[in-house]
Amino acid sequence: MSATLMQPVRAPAGVATRSLTLKEARLLLGMSTLWTGVVLAVALCTAWGWTTEPRWDVFTANSGMASLVLAGFLVLIGHLAASRDHRHGATESARTLPSPARRRTVGLLALVPTAGLVAVLAVGVELVLLLPSWPAGAFDPWLMAVAVVTPMIGAAVGVAVGRWLPSTAAGPLTLFGLAAVLAMLPVLGSSADALAWLLFPVVVDENVAPTMPRPTGAHLIYLVALLVVVIAAALLRHGRTLASTVMAVALVVAVAAVQRQQDERLPAGPEAAQPYLDESAQHCEQRNRVTYCALYGYGRWISLWEEAVDPVVSALPAGLTDLPSVRQGVGPATSVIVDQHWGRHGSWARTSRTDLTVQYVRVLLRMPDQLAGRPGPGSLPERNRAVLPGGSVELSTGPRCSGAGQLRTVIALWLLAQSGEDGRALLNDPNELHLGRVDVGEAEIEAAKRLLDAPRDRLNAMVVDNWDAMRSAAPVGDLLAPFGVATLPVVDEEAACP
Repeated sequence: MSATLMQPVRAPAGVATRSLTLKEARLLLGMSTLWTGVVLAVALCTAWGWTTEPRWDVFTANSGMASLVLAGFLVLIGHLAASRDHRHGATESARTLPSPARRRTVGLLALVPTAGLVAVLAVGVELVLLLPSWPAGAFDPWLMAVAVVTPMIGAAVGVAVGRWLPSTAAGPLTLFGLAAVLAMLPVLGSSADALAWLLFPVVVDENVAPTMPRPTGAHLIYLVALLVVVIAAALLRHGRTLASTVMAVALVVAVAAVQRQQDERLPAGPEAAQPYLDESAQHCEQRNRVTYCALYGYGRWISLWEEAVDPVVSALPAGLTDLPSVRQGVGPATSVIVDQHWGRHGSWARTSRTDLTVQYVRVLLRMPDQLAGRPGPGSLPERNRAVLPGGSVELSTGPRCSGAGQLRTVIALWLLAQSGEDGRALLNDPNELHLGRVDVGEAEIEAAKRLLDAPRDRLNAMVVDNWDAMRSAAPVGDLLAPFGVATLPVVDEEAACP
């Protein structure tokens, strides 16, 4: 008997590498730790946006912050996968494998695109959980991509650290160090355009106006360049020339992208946002005698505003047509201004509706202003402006004044009482009555209750005949006597609302 020695058959390098990458991807997708991170990220994003109607800039910020949590899981998973050759005395066994260490590192980098696919799935679930609501405003694909790239960076960091520092403690220490750095960046940056905030992976500042340009594309380029740097750092363990060249080029691109963000940022403040908030940027609709004007992408919110305003308009006589418009952004002093925030569920939605109803009644009856611009006490500004998301508009509420004995105070309470499901319950709870800085007394509340029982035809005729007086500081006098309301006491001119 004779034996013949044959040369072992080796698979081509490309086939072996593909097999390794597919195996690593399957191992990652089968890890319960990964899906725990996905569930936690989705839950956090949903919880952070639960109280308000979704907007694209807020959703992408919440999704991006949740992706940082998922990236943390992937740092640990990537490190465990990359350091498995050095655990449990497996170093000598790994040296005998037909696949060299460089090829195994390339196979481990399959975790990076797999992490991206998992992140896409997480973002999709986060969007589905918003239904039946849907984000308003302008969709920015660059910001959405941040939530996908960030977990990829986490996986790449885990692999790189695992190849350079395979000890078990290196993974958790790396995660702790990265978390500390990210937590320090907002502390070092005093404003959203500071360098520390530009280096932060997620764009968390809210957009002042949906069409206002922001350098989000440059920020995504910075993150992609950072991802390339980390991948090159992992490959640098096995070859220095090509990997170091790629790393240097990626670092230059990252620095240029950060500089581009600094150069493209618009000046802060309401003046810079004015062209993106005024009437030319608003889409208007006419509904039940009221004009509603929304910024780009906020048209679906008009029905929400209508729910707050329509009960007031329906209570007014049909002959009144000079009703205030509802505008989002900037508008004339005779308009009601809403901003880019609205409650979504339960008490949050109810508070938003009540606030808009009160503001509409206040503007309708020309009562002292509550917000907008920098008006003097008791005067309306030339322009009304919504509170910007970043809080860059100074609020000026003016001193409190008394609406005692004024006809418009009684009519305002009468209108507000008809805006809820139970108007009398609203009037019976003075703590729920908020007319800006106008103080209301028990006499005015009792007068409004009597008007609720008055014949509607006679009351409407009285409102139409005395509409100008109802939009001034005129006293009640004996105008409401036919409805059982006697003359109400008034206060001195200094304390009375102008």
